[in-house]
Amino acid sequence: MSDAIILKRFKELGVTAYEAKCYLSLLEKDTLTVSEISRIAGIPRANAYEELEKLLAKGLCISKPGRTKKYSASDPDFLREKISVDIAGTLKAELNNLAIRKDKIMIKIKTAQENLNALIDKLVPLYENSRFNENPLEYIEIIKDPFQAHKRVMQLFEEAEKEILFFTKPPYTGPRDKLQEQIEQEAQIMKKLSRPNWKSIYELPQDEEEKKWMFELIDLAVKAGEKARVIDELPMKMIIFDSRIVVYALEEQISKQVSLTTQVIGHRALAKSLKIIFEALWEKAKAYEPLL
Repeated sequence: MSDAIILKRFKELGVTAYEAKCYLSLLEKDTLTVSEISRIAGIPRANAYEELEKLLAKGLCISKPGRTKKYSASDPDFLREKISVDIAGTLKAELNNLAIRKDKIMIKIKTAQENLNALIDKLVPLYENSRFNENPLEYIEIIKDPFQAHKRVMQLFEEAEKEILFFTKPPYTGPRDKLQEQIEQEAQIMKKLSRPNWKSIYELPQDEEEKKWMFELIDLAVKAGEKARVIDELPMKMIIFDSRIVVYALEEQISKQVSLTTQVIGHRALAKSLKIIFEALWEKAKAYEPLL
């Protein structure tokens, strides 16, 4: 597949030429600075920074803070899955339009899926080869796309060996059915692995209807093997995996809204420190069972 065809395929997926060039440059190495991306992509540095922010919003890359901010490409298979969902949504919308022949819609969707798969199959080897250049000092990932953040958390669930600790609190960024779907996925993983010690502390919502809904979710998780307790207030949303990786979303200081930006930090000292806080609040929290 030529570079021109690759750019054309990206354009069909709603990714501009500059965005595509930035993403392709990120496949050269595990992490790159804006200057390096600008040089490899052959675009002005100011444009590179702007396009990288767009890629972050679309979930096609993650940023890694430090003295010099760096970026890393998202797994192309993530792109395959996310856009496949978008294609399915398009199919559903167009099928409702009776003015368009259904056979033409199906051909259009099939072609789009084939083009997507051909593109991803071309990108995956480039991505995998660049992973050999990982820097062990770069242990922070910043993810802005909710779909990508969900996939990263599910990946960490499947990789967990001993323990998963949760701080769960409202407000929630997604609809209720999506949160329930996530808990069901987590429950399936826990049943399959049967190894990790899965403990969650839930912040009780003030609204009675919200509380009833939350208890239904807790009940679902408890039946899958989770140990659950409830508390009046939690400091943040957080997950600790095996005392080595922390995932959290902090409240925005000005708006007081939960940020859509998720941070994944692979640092044992931090994870162990936050585990001490978790254990202190676990002792303070109330058992879930008496509240059923």
